[in-house]
Amino acid sequence: MTISKDIILKTCIEKQEDLIKNFDSRVTEMREDAYSQNQSASQSEDRTAGKVEILSTLERELAFVQMEMGYLKTLNPDKVNEKVEPGAVVVTNQRTFFIAVSTEKVDIDGQEVFGISTKAPIYAVMQGLETGDKFDFNGIDYVIENVY
Repeated sequence: MTISKDIILKTCIEKQEDLIKNFDSRVTEMREDAYSQNQSASQSEDRTAGKVEILSTLERELAFVQMEMGYLKTLNPDKVNEKVEPGAVVVTNQRTFFIAVSTEKVDIDGQEVFGISTKAPIYAVMQGLETGDKFDFNGIDYVIENVY
């Protein structure tokens, strides 16, 4: 059964929205905690500096997931891909991949789809391949059954 690319993309966008909300909430909480004026005398500058460092890391992560969201929104679910490239759904004998951004697996109508980015090592191995092609990754043999 072929899973609609439109549904895959919408599901990935929903997951990304949830991730953005989570990071945004964590950044807000950390910002309030790091810059709180109600510090007790026992709190040291080192502890505040550590919180600021964590805040900076969270802000970078938030910016990254927002950038990924922007990328997801540029993908056209109506485009029919004939080879493994960004925006393609790649069905193999092992699993189904969506070439976009790295996501946790998503379950769509009982089928698992794994979002992978073009920076993923497995993408480098399968890039440009077409239906019927085979590849090996980490000792596992894959046969591409469909690309769309």
